[in-house]
Amino acid sequence: MSKPSSFSTICTSNCAFELIGLLLSLSIFHTYETIYILTDTKTKKMIDEMTPQPKLKIKWFIELDKYDGMNRQIMTRNNIFGDFLKNKMKIMNYALKDFQDTLLLDSDIIITGTVNDIDKTKDVGLSPQYINTTGIDKSGYYNAGMLWCRSEKVLNTWKNSINNFHDCPEQINMKELKMYPHFEFGENYNLQCWRYYLSPEGIEQVSNNITSIPNDTIYYKNKPLKFIHTHFLDKRFHLFNNNIMYHLNCAKMYKILAIIFRVINNKWILKIPKQPMNGMGQHNNDSYRELPLLMKLKNKDVDFVYNDKSMHCWLEPNILTYDRPTLEWCNAEIHNASLILMGNGDIELEGKQLKDNIQHMNVMPWIFWPRKPILLEKLLQKHPLLNYNERTIESIFIGNFENNVQEKFRKTNVNWESVLDEYHCTKGKKHKFTHEEYLMKLSNSRYGLCLRGYGSKCHREVELMAFGTVPIITPEVSIKSYMNPPIENIHYITANTPEELKAKINNIDKNKWDEMSKACSKWYFENIHSVNCWNNMIENILYK
Repeated sequence: MSKPSSFSTICTSNCAFELIGLLLSLSIFHTYETIYILTDTKTKKMIDEMTPQPKLKIKWFIELDKYDGMNRQIMTRNNIFGDFLKNKMKIMNYALKDFQDTLLLDSDIIITGTVNDIDKTKDVGLSPQYINTTGIDKSGYYNAGMLWCRSEKVLNTWKNSINNFHDCPEQINMKELKMYPHFEFGENYNLQCWRYYLSPEGIEQVSNNITSIPNDTIYYKNKPLKFIHTHFLDKRFHLFNNNIMYHLNCAKMYKILAIIFRVINNKWILKIPKQPMNGMGQHNNDSYRELPLLMKLKNKDVDFVYNDKSMHCWLEPNILTYDRPTLEWCNAEIHNASLILMGNGDIELEGKQLKDNIQHMNVMPWIFWPRKPILLEKLLQKHPLLNYNERTIESIFIGNFENNVQEKFRKTNVNWESVLDEYHCTKGKKHKFTHEEYLMKLSNSRYGLCLRGYGSKCHREVELMAFGTVPIITPEVSIKSYMNPPIENIHYITANTPEELKAKINNIDKNKWDEMSKACSKWYFENIHSVNCWNNMIENILYK
């Protein structure tokens, strides 16, 4: 038993939102494998514009434009639905020109496990529908949404068996394919919505057949379920779809859940708490909460909504994008998360606390962000980065302390002021500079000192790197807890004491500083800037 050599599918723009679900889920379990797609121009454009791009080798065949705007009902009325379905054999034949075999999958399939039960000693693999006799008489014994094949003869027989005048023209006569050496896929493959309603076992028993284990997978009759075959927007399948999503949630399969909601909404949806909120939910809606607007502007398939049901930020349906400085804001809501992305804090400290306190919780490091991303990006667009000689300030710190925690880390006996060109540390909420003045001072400095604030990260680290200013990281600052962590002596230097800071700066010549400055700017643009931060974030969620 082994994996298929290639995959194939057909799709028109009516179903392109479902094809996205197939491609993303296939990318998780069959990364960089080849899929042949027979489609139309509109669908190809939608896939080209989606985020993230599927991690697959896609072979495109744009030959279905004549079916643009037609659904199944229209094609059936025009007696061309069977002819349309012959394109399944066509794309499989294209695949067989390059590969020994191919697995056809309908575009409304979500992969939930690796397909690895192919018997390559046979010519064809068929998928029983596992439905009652009445259903079989109406639609056929086998399902045409999944078929493995390595023989053109099989495909020609299938093509010639299609009856244009039947409700299920492509599958009513599929039993004819049993004349060839064949195998049948087990019940843990191709779990269709119709099996749920038409199984001779009954709905209750089929429901009981579906189980899940936290941080593992979803099962059917104690075997890993390989994929789901359903229309998530079809109200007829509401009970089945909800049952599946319940078990995906129990299994903490956050990648598949996120993909399903991408299909349901035809976009990725970021949720931000609606302000004003009282108590712990209060927020100025700056920092991370400016980024979803920028992400939406930069990506056609990203949207955000203001949410008055939660004090936290989310990616639909239940990935918690935790943007608070410490774990003080963790309330009962976070137990509903399938994954927590930690913006502030350290994955080895706060992340471990979350895992220890919440059974089966997934926690990943995330990005961090400027205090005012919209303003910073405007300044980056307006002002070119300064080179070494253009910067008039060698080293700088600008900050303040508004509470005892910040005061503990910033008003210390360590005399950083003695080795910096500029040192401004004020008390209270009134700042010495406007935020734009503060950012422009950072941009005019070669180095910037980073002292921990209320959380172990600070906006300052990423703000410095945005302007190509090399951060000087002190011991209490979490610089390694990022999805894509900066690297010491490439993006930043460390210093435990003022004397060490001064010695390190003196040992860095102009050429080395130029390298580090460019590396800082590049790191910020690739990881934090709104042009790239969404794609960086969703790729890490799905593919790491």
